[in-house]
Amino acid sequence: MKKGRVLNWFSPVVIVLVFIMISSCEKNSKFDKSELLGSWASTDLVDSLDFKSENDLYKNGDHFNYSLSGDSITIQYNGILYILVKPTTHSFKLQGNELTIDFRPSCYGFRPQEIRFIRN
Repeated sequence: MKKGRVLNWFSPVVIVLVFIMISSCEKNSKFDKSELLGSWASTDLVDSLDFKSENDLYKNGDHFNYSLSGDSITIQYNGILYILVKPTTHSFKLQGNELTIDFRPSCYGFRPQEIRFIRN
């Protein structure tokens, strides 16, 4: 009978501990999307990004649509040339005035590499 009581007490404790562990492992990628707005220059000065609104991005003058989801950014060309380009999704990290986007394996109009940007 003691074994049954111990299991009855132990099971809820394990469930609560597992829930706490899973909750603490979630990425803290919540930020105000307006933090991304503005001009950014790549650290090698090859690319410049200008986030004009919550879905309009300009890269060296070319227009792209973008959307954010957690720590991912989805980008699709929407320039004056009529080119049907599928959107691609890439990981990104925003820390203060530094933005890093990994454009691998490919993203139309971008070099296929991780690029670091600094806010202008």
